[in-house]
Amino acid sequence: MARPMTAQEKQQFQQIFPNLDVNAAVVTGEATTDYNCISWTVGVTNAWLWPGSTIQDFDAFYNQHGFWRASGGSIAAWGDSFAAMTHGSVSGPGHGPRWESKCGSLLRIQHGLNELDSPSYGHIVAYYSRRGIWWWFKKLFVLGKPVRREPMPARVSEAARARLEAAARALEPELKERFERLFEAWRKSWNAPEIRIQSDPAAVRRSPEFEQLVALGPAILPAVAEKLADPANFFALQLFEALQPGKEYLIAIDPRASEIMEGEQGRAARTAEAFARRLRD
Repeated sequence: MARPMTAQEKQQFQQIFPNLDVNAAVVTGEATTDYNCISWTVGVTNAWLWPGSTIQDFDAFYNQHGFWRASGGSIAAWGDSFAAMTHGSVSGPGHGPRWESKCGSLLRIQHGLNELDSPSYGHIVAYYSRRGIWWWFKKLFVLGKPVRREPMPARVSEAARARLEAAARALEPELKERFERLFEAWRKSWNAPEIRIQSDPAAVRRSPEFEQLVALGPAILPAVAEKLADPANFFALQLFEALQPGKEYLIAIDPRASEIMEGEQGRAARTAEAFARRLRD
């Protein structure tokens, strides 16, 4: 698909990106939480990929896909600094005559190179260029299979779902009711444009509802884990992790590992499954 922006979309994007020529921008994909900017730079549309917030995380991720950091290239990485990465754009065959960005969970658009300079994304801090044929030969025949580009959908087993549901039901009724009310309000806050435009999942922490949920304490972890069994709730990983001072249930994925391609949806499923095993044990 390719279409111009609607009047409402122009207004929304102009507020976020003051340098964007909204009249020249082309919409190439509709809003969705299925994937984000980093996913699109490597051709994935069914997983929300986020390697981490540092340039080293981006380097590790893109190296696994045959790209290296260079003075120029087909992938532009954005951030406020090397320690605060925010976004990735892509160019070349299949992406139109300009640059293309999936803007968080909002639209995928074609735009001018520097038109997304803004408080939301910062500016371009690095480029990535495709490696030569020798690297691919080494990857395939010396180092082993390359990272899968299209990840398999992550799933939570029925047995794990049952244990999570039972643990959530066992919460004190008043606490469970308060959690459900706050969680629904927090989930609605994910739709704020300033949050939706971001690809870093930690953006959903920027709301009073999140702080109120954290204040409920680790006792609500079973209820949060139950939410994670639904792939649509993968942003709830941020709450699950914030509730753990000791990080005993934290599942972190190395950006060089093949599991990174399962996206935040996969990490949520792995987290829910692991928590359910703890309940059984």
